[in-house]
Amino acid sequence: MKSAKVTQYYGTLFWLALLLLTVVTRFYDLGNKPIHFDESINGWFVIQMKSWGYYKYDPNNYHGPLLFYLIQVFEFLWGKSLETLRAVPAVFSVFSIMLFAFPVLKNRFVLTATSLFLLMSPAFLFFGRSGIHESPFVFFQLLFAMGFLRWFEKPDSKAWALVLTGVIGMMTLKETFTITGFCWLLGLLALGPSTLKQTFSWTQLRGTWSKKTALLAVVLLILFLQLFTGFFQNMSGITDFAKAIVPWLKTGVHGKGHEKEFLYWVKVMWQAEPLALLGVILSFAGLFSKQQSLRVLSVFSLSQLLIYSLIPYKTVWCILSLVWGFYLVLAFYLQMLFANTKMKVMSLAIVAVVSLFNLRSMYASSYAHPLDFDHPYIYVNSTYDLENLQKFILDEARKRPELFLQPVQIGMKEQWPWPWVLRSFKSLDYNLCAKNLIEGASIYFCDVTDGLDVDRALLEPYWKLQIVLRQSREPSIVYLKQSVFPKIPFQNNVEAVGGEE
Repeated sequence: MKSAKVTQYYGTLFWLALLLLTVVTRFYDLGNKPIHFDESINGWFVIQMKSWGYYKYDPNNYHGPLLFYLIQVFEFLWGKSLETLRAVPAVFSVFSIMLFAFPVLKNRFVLTATSLFLLMSPAFLFFGRSGIHESPFVFFQLLFAMGFLRWFEKPDSKAWALVLTGVIGMMTLKETFTITGFCWLLGLLALGPSTLKQTFSWTQLRGTWSKKTALLAVVLLILFLQLFTGFFQNMSGITDFAKAIVPWLKTGVHGKGHEKEFLYWVKVMWQAEPLALLGVILSFAGLFSKQQSLRVLSVFSLSQLLIYSLIPYKTVWCILSLVWGFYLVLAFYLQMLFANTKMKVMSLAIVAVVSLFNLRSMYASSYAHPLDFDHPYIYVNSTYDLENLQKFILDEARKRPELFLQPVQIGMKEQWPWPWVLRSFKSLDYNLCAKNLIEGASIYFCDVTDGLDVDRALLEPYWKLQIVLRQSREPSIVYLKQSVFPKIPFQNNVEAVGGEE
């Protein structure tokens, strides 16, 4: 009895320490990298919810409403800021790791090992500190997966609850839930007809479906309907949810500037997530495993990797949906290898060495240099030049609040993140500079091809800055009215233009 209590005591200490480490790594210096344009778009959608009174689902946006409502709650509690935008995904990143602290599976070794792998995952850290949908989506992917894996060990109402919550959660966040569901179907089919029939027999399904499960299903369905209909103020949101598959598939096929080669994900894992790549290799062996959980998980993980590789449209944050399956496969294999003393030492040594590369990638991308353009997770991100310009403009406006009333023209084709960054300015114009230059704006944001025409049109002196605002984009032109900004802290690529000659 004493030994069991001591073991439980040390187990509790371990999970508390892991929780503390997870929270610190996710929330420490959360605003240390410039805003990503996707983050600003998400923040802008939340602002628009104030006008509508709800989130109006757009089938062309490919993202469900849950994240926006959660951000709205966080902003109500802590105000609008970049840190608040990133706090919601950070919370779900913590949830994803701490999920394995609960006995959802009998195999405690697999749970513990997976939690440590996710803790050391550069993707889980980096995108868990980014204000986009990926981290919450993956949390519900994990719930869905844990439900099926639990079913193989112990079919019960808890397995139902995990699967139901996981699938509804995924559906309220990203249309890629269809890929997840399809790949799980492939994994289940790998069991074979007889095993599949036995594992999911009608008798077993009916016997484990309780009144609580039915109540949960009803609550989740009502929540789903509320989110997509704007709490029943926009009933077309449900039909729009069904319509979204067409534009989503079109985007996936045509790429829209995000086309990548077939081996892109393997290359990313080799460069940034080598421990997951070890799981990829083991997954091929897992296809022939007699252990049901491992075989299904291996088929699922490799199927996802294949489908995401075949789709031309590839944005790097989707790596988060891929790597966790391979980490689970790695944990299952470690549990088997640890049964053999010789294999235990060798496998532990290999994982320890590869983990060092994971930790190095994690530290480099999230802390050491959070805007290292050589790291694959830094993708189409705003630059430090944009962050410095943003800080200068907002600091000046806070010192002189009357500047918030001055007109500003965001006249570029690619306008983000300025609509969200300058949200406190009362007069924002979004006409392209080349088409309609408004008169007397305190700031103009223009494309570089508009520069010469704008120079000639200015009726008073302006500072003209040529500046790269976003990774992998050509420079933009920013004009700051000299009467409003008599002194600026920028020296490179600056000239004075405009006014009477």
